[in-house]
Amino acid sequence: QRQRVAIGRTLVSQPQVFLLDEPLSNLDAALRVQMRSEITKLQRQLGCTMIYVTHDQVEAMTMADKIVVLDGGYVSQVGKPLDLYHYPHNRFVAGFIGSPKMNFISVHALEATAEYVKVELENKVAFNIPVDGTTVNVGDRMSLGIRPEHLLMSDSSEATIEGEVTIVEKLGQETQVYLSVESADTDINFRQPDTLQVEPGDKYAIGIDPKRCHLFHDDGRACRRLHQEVGADIPES
Repeated sequence: QRQRVAIGRTLVSQPQVFLLDEPLSNLDAALRVQMRSEITKLQRQLGCTMIYVTHDQVEAMTMADKIVVLDGGYVSQVGKPLDLYHYPHNRFVAGFIGSPKMNFISVHALEATAEYVKVELENKVAFNIPVDGTTVNVGDRMSLGIRPEHLLMSDSSEATIEGEVTIVEKLGQETQVYLSVESADTDINFRQPDTLQVEPGDKYAIGIDPKRCHLFHDDGRACRRLHQEVGADIPES
């Protein structure tokens, strides 16, 4: 209620620009969702500019027309929510946008052209990723990025990776499985709708869709993705 009162007091002065600094951080989950909707409707009704500071990716993705991602005081990327989600400029943005965060797997480059980079996993499985490889050298150690929701059942892909199940979160509408994989920085998060019959300690294989992959240099720079995602624009550079 205090948050509502604070916004109401500000409205009286009819400002052209609102600055909201994590206004929902102290609210419970249900009230956060309600207030998120109220603020979004309010902005549309008033037609004013709102600068909204948040560490909550869901708030940023659902409320923003444009997102500015800051890293250590510097602007890392600016763009529409779906453009940042599908075409991050670097590994920091890729790991920051999205919840759960993107998975990163160590690979090395076997071939590189302007249309694709052929990479090899630690298990010797190799496949082509449709990215601009003009800045990649054969033999480079790189990071393959793929979001939990873009991983596949192993029988749906030729490129697979296997690991040991460490945690299973059965949420009803979806299941999140965490796999310990040698070539990954941390456990791989695999997210699938409905319920999966898998338990901690099981060996489990997941599939990788090359079109949904991202590729990053050692310094974090992203190779430009060439696959067109629904609702997003491929950046020119």
